[in-house]
Amino acid sequence: MDELKNKIRSSGSISVHQELIDTSHEKSKTITKKKKFEELHTRDTVWIENDLKQKLDNQSAENGRGEKTRIINEALRQYFR
Repeated sequence: MDELKNKIRSSGSISVHQELIDTSHEKSKTITKKKKFEELHTRDTVWIENDLKQKLDNQSAENGRGEKTRIINEALRQYFR
């Protein structure tokens, strides 16, 4: 503690805060911001056969929000494989 006090007294023009806070050992933290839904998806309008639309609606009602998007994206991935 005496060493720190002497450093502060002898520093003169150097800020006390600069002497007390040594950030040279800290790694810079890179914050990765989660992308918004709109940045990862594009809204589109398509025509769906009535019987398929009914099945899609029934399935999505059972499983909640986002289910239609999940089903359509999964179906398109399989189609393009």
